[in-house]
Amino acid sequence: MGLELLVDPDLFALCKECGDAAGVDLTRLLTEADEDELRLTENAQPALCFTSIALARVLGRGGVHPVAVAGHSVGEYAALAVAGSMSAADAVAAVRHRGLVMADAVPAGTTSMAAVLGLDPPTVEAVLEGVSDVWPANYNTPTQTVIGGRIEALEIAEDLLKRSGARKVIRLNVSAAFHTPLMVSAAANLKTYLDGMNWSAPQVPVIANLTARPYEGVVDLTATLEKQLFSPVRWANSVRMMGELGCDGFLELGPRRALTGMMRELAPNAFAAAIATPEGCIELEMSAK
Repeated sequence: MGLELLVDPDLFALCKECGDAAGVDLTRLLTEADEDELRLTENAQPALCFTSIALARVLGRGGVHPVAVAGHSVGEYAALAVAGSMSAADAVAAVRHRGLVMADAVPAGTTSMAAVLGLDPPTVEAVLEGVSDVWPANYNTPTQTVIGGRIEALEIAEDLLKRSGARKVIRLNVSAAFHTPLMVSAAANLKTYLDGMNWSAPQVPVIANLTARPYEGVVDLTATLEKQLFSPVRWANSVRMMGELGCDGFLELGPRRALTGMMRELAPNAFAAAIATPEGCIELEMSAK
């Protein structure tokens, strides 16, 4: 992940700076770590955050700048860094800490998440009302909701959702039930850490996962990010808000194509592309010219 980015001396130096701030050998993680190591929340989050920020910097060199930004879950920290609310190093350090406290919030192997395809959110919510310890975690599209909770309860919910007409229920390869009440203790720890950071008002609108609305200055940044950890990601409404702000093109910056496919349902008339490498940035800039 990010190997092509580190060929650039400036981005290599940025990676070293971010890794030092986070207390992790980020360069090694990006170039040498195996899948099992990289999948650990405390490693995956800083790696993803740095990669997104670095790609945004490459695009910026070519004159591609955002009108508004949003990030799905941990991506919100990269979005805030791109918008100038915090430094890249602070963002990577924050998500490293976030990953550690999330990993400690529940015993390993006791919770998970699943994507529910083919049901609308009200139907999913109605089914979950009858199951304890499972909650909606991501409202991704009108027909895709991610749920999370304790594994025993999750298995019951998956069966009930299939019986209620879900086209598919896919268990996700994640280490815990993020964006559920099981993360409340982690969120309190995270808030203390975030309150000690240096923050600035975003230079462009940043759409918050929690509210699907732009952050308003510096005041609500840390409180919103605290609640984000144990509240659903309202991605469908976030994309709708960016459309209301005038966005008619969307670039997904990261190592994999995770969100772009959703745009066919969320904004079918908008341009959408996933950018994972510097070469992808260059191709986009050339096509725009």
